[in-house]
This record gives sequence, C-alpha cells and structure tokens, in this order.
Amino acid sequence: MNDLINNAIQTEKINKTFGTIRALQNVSLSVRKGSIFGFLGPNGAGKSTLIRILTGLIHATSGNFAILGKRSKHHYQLRREIGALVDRADFYKQLSGYNNLKLLARMSGHDNESHLNEILSQVGLYDRRHDKVKTYSQGMKQRLGLGQALIGDPKLLILDEPTTGLDPIGMLEMREFIRKIAAERDTTIFLSSHLLHEVEEMCTDIALIFNGELAAQGAIRDLFQHLGEITMDLDVEPSGVAETFLANNDLVLACEKMTTTLKIKIAYENVPELLRQLAAQPVNIFSASQKNQLEAFFMAQAERK
Repeated sequence: MNDLINNAIQTEKINKTFGTIRALQNVSLSVRKGSIFGFLGPNGAGKSTLIRILTGLIHATSGNFAILGKRSKHHYQLRREIGALVDRADFYKQLSGYNNLKLLARMSGHDNESHLNEILSQVGLYDRRHDKVKTYSQGMKQRLGLGQALIGDPKLLILDEPTTGLDPIGMLEMREFIRKIAAERDTTIFLSSHLLHEVEEMCTDIALIFNGELAAQGAIRDLFQHLGEITMDLDVEPSGVAETFLANNDLVLACEKMTTTLKIKIAYENVPELLRQLAAQPVNIFSASQKNQLEAFFMAQAERK
C-alpha cells in the first residue's frame, strides 16, 4: 500500500510478448513521486514498449501497474493525470503553435487562454506562439510537444526519447526546459533515453533495462556507491599546493595534473571526506566534478547480462 501512495508509477511483473518475442520480462519498477526518473537501455531493450503500456497505447500480456495510486483497471481516469510525449511531436503545420495547443486542449476542456500562454512561456515559445508551425525548427516542434503534454497540469509526465532527432542546441534546450518544469511544477518526470550523459545531467533516479529485463533501479547516488573507484576533475588554485596535498593523501588512489585541472581516482565512499580535507587547505576550490560515472555503472551492468 505504501508503494502505491509514495510512487508515481508502480509496476508488478509486467510481461509483453509479440508472437514469440518476449519484449518485457517480469518488469517491476518503482518511480518515486517528485523524481526525474531516467529509463535507460540500448535501442530495442523494451523502453518504448513499457511506455506504451503505461500510456494505454498497448496492453501488457500479464502483470499489473498503478499510476499515482490508481490501479491500471482505472486507466481511463489515469490518462487525465498523465502528460505524454511518445514518438516525435506532430502538429498541423498551417496552424500556429498556439492554435495547435488550443485544438488539443479543447478536447480535454483545458483551452483557457491564460493556461495555454503559461505553457508556451514555460517551453520558451511564447514569443513565437502565433507563428505557423511550418516555420518552427525541429527543436521548437519538440518543445511544443512538451507543451502539449503539459495541458491540464498533469502530475506525471512520460517522455519517450524526448531529444531524439534534435541537434546539440536543441538537446540542450530540451534538457533545460525539462529541468525547469520539474523545478517549477509538482510533477514527476519519467523519461526514456539511450544517452547516458543526458540522463546523468538531468535525473535523480534511474532504471536500466537490457533485453526486456530490469538490471538495476534506484537513486543515482545510491547506485554509484557500488562502483568502487571513480574519477574526478578538480579545478583548484593554487594547483601546486593542491597537487602536493592530493599526491600525499591516503584517500587518493592516483593524481594527475591536466591542462587546467587535477584528475584523481578515489573510492566513491571517500569523496565527501576528501573534499572536507581539501577545503581546509589554503586553496580555492572552483569545481569538483565526477565524470562518466553513469557510463561506468551502465557498462558494469551490461557485462552481467
């Protein structure tokens, strides 16, 4: 019962077969309310299949799920509380961005002008709201799709590969708006992706799926504790003082001076203590970043499959 109350999504042994192909196998997933949850896996691993089940586009072969505390048998009611962007956003090209949203919003009774303008402002399209969609870039169309998913103030957003097909600038913009929506709204965001750096930058929690089976799930910080040693880049001045301190510190496994930073290897569990010790030295710490930890965790899980 507590899982249903505390989780935005709770699945129980979801299976899906297409003929003789098992797309999902006993998928039991827990998505905390208020999280930005990354659903990670290679192409064809089953990410989109689960999303289509959760959004009612297809049915599971077996298993159950609940969304926002409501069981899947109440799926008609659930759809009112879910905003979804599945596949690439598609709109009437001859209509403006505003009129496209108004047409979609009218179907659900949420076509209030102030509500639509607020959405367009949140996704960065307010100044272009009266322009025809045929003049929009692919990134703008994808953001309009994100706006469509926000109609009716859903408590849960489900986004399937939201940056697919976007150029680097479009990807950055989409990630920025997703983070902004999570910060400004009481909304849980569940997004699928195969881009590890994207998920590491945005998400608080993740699940990994390979060949239709879950390999791991939980808060990113908790999962990384199983990595052992990690690599960190430290931007510290004066670098010579910091390098001497780090090279002689028992917590540091290796220290290397790069062009503008110091690169160290350290056990993940020792990072907080090292940073406390470093802060007590006569140095200024401008940044301390962990690089590609999700990639290391992903590869470790993939090797077990």
